[in-house]
Amino acid sequence: MPSKNRKQRSARKEKKRRKLFSLRKYNQSKEERESSDLIEDQVFQSTLLAKEPELAKLAFNLDQMQVSLVDFIDQNPNCQLNERITVHCSTDQLSGLVTYFTTDLLSQMLTDEFIDQIVRSLKACETRLKMVGRAKSSEVALVTRSLISISDQKSLLDHPLVLRLAFVSLDQLILELDNEKYRFTFCGLLFELLKANQMLADFVGDEQAFESKYYNQKPKSNLTEIDLLTLPAKALFKNFDAPHVAWTIQKEDNFFQVEDPKSKFRKFICQDSELYLEISRDRLCLHSSSMDSLNDSIQMMEKLCGEKIFFLAKIMDNTTNHQIAN
Repeated sequence: MPSKNRKQRSARKEKKRRKLFSLRKYNQSKEERESSDLIEDQVFQSTLLAKEPELAKLAFNLDQMQVSLVDFIDQNPNCQLNERITVHCSTDQLSGLVTYFTTDLLSQMLTDEFIDQIVRSLKACETRLKMVGRAKSSEVALVTRSLISISDQKSLLDHPLVLRLAFVSLDQLILELDNEKYRFTFCGLLFELLKANQMLADFVGDEQAFESKYYNQKPKSNLTEIDLLTLPAKALFKNFDAPHVAWTIQKEDNFFQVEDPKSKFRKFICQDSELYLEISRDRLCLHSSSMDSLNDSIQMMEKLCGEKIFFLAKIMDNTTNHQIAN
């Protein structure tokens, strides 16, 4: 009888032990699933980091990108577009170009040096976000940096942040470089890439916003000289997103772009010639006719561009004694 009781107790203990083991295993599996889901979610959230100042100025080599794209298009003329592409009128013409961009071209552009730049920028971004109390965003930067650091190049070709940086570079190429012959093709390529990766809304808004930004551009001014003697009041801004700032200014009816193929700046002149703007990768410079006019222009720029710019300084410069040819 005692032996029978011992066996029953032993069986109950074994049953309880197995139940506890199964429960621990289930909880562990659940934690692993939740952890995996969290990491996956943070990977997709990493695209938002591209808007942070540490990464906003990161871009692939635009000249190299344009040369490679033009070479591919010239060798595959069937993929060249002569009209705009829209959500309601898409085409399979660009499928080969889309594949080329996301594989061969991106492999060429994503060098070890550029990957190191991404990692360093993410580290700086992570530190700043943590200091300002944005813990969740800081964690996204940490996870993204860790994954990119241990991934090989092939794995990174599909990473959302890398793709976002590639699309930002294509955006800059379209808006900053001379590409009239291939403009419809480049715009169509960007549209297809954004649509395929579900980034259109976050990147530019809707289809109408895309058309306004890339297709409905105003003609450039024929003005090629700016007399800085008439614009002695100057203000300097830190510029966190040059393409966005240039696009924002270009949308305004009273600004016209100054044609200057040799300059590294995007230049705009106000319709009344009272305000002249120079936009570089990380600076926005205002030239105005008077300090009062400059103060009004500073407020206007801050309202237009918001957090994309940061005011640094202003000065009345009476030393300019010659006409600047642009």
